[in-house]
Amino acid sequence: MKTAIILFLLIFNLLWVCPAGAKIYTWTDASGIKHFSNEPPADEDDIQVLGPEYQHDEAADKKRIESEQEDTQKLIQEIDESYEKEQQEKKRQEEAAERNRPPTKEEKINAERQRLEAIIRELEAKPLEYFGSQRNKIRRLGYYRYRLEALMDDPDKYFSNPPKFEGNVKPSPEENTDQ
Repeated sequence: MKTAIILFLLIFNLLWVCPAGAKIYTWTDASGIKHFSNEPPADEDDIQVLGPEYQHDEAADKKRIESEQEDTQKLIQEIDESYEKEQQEKKRQEEAAERNRPPTKEEKINAERQRLEAIIRELEAKPLEYFGSQRNKIRRLGYYRYRLEALMDDPDKYFSNPPKFEGNVKPSPEENTDQ
């Protein structure tokens, strides 16, 4: 789009700065093609004059060209700034969409696997006194290892049917009726 605007401005400037005493003619031929020329065709009826004649003034022409070049530079700068703002906004929107998107199945599985592995490492590092007995420690670790194995075997089943029992703490009778 940026190049189209610049091209339009250049063509506009070229048409505006025509030689002294010249007219720019436009017409559409029988094939539907639009033509521009400083000489009118002899066999066409629908001819339009685009630019009026004017006396060429070198100083005024130079001043006008400089003014148009400054305007063109300002317009190009505005277009560049607008384009940069649009790109930044688009990037912000893409980043927001990425942050807000739901996790993929693989991401959920990896996050849960990492969580279970971290719990197992923490429990293995705890002293025996934390569990009360070797039997309780084995049960607790066994539960999380079993959950990790269940996750890796069938992730869909793992996420669709979460257990209500963790370690050696049994759920209350009200929680059992919810299943």
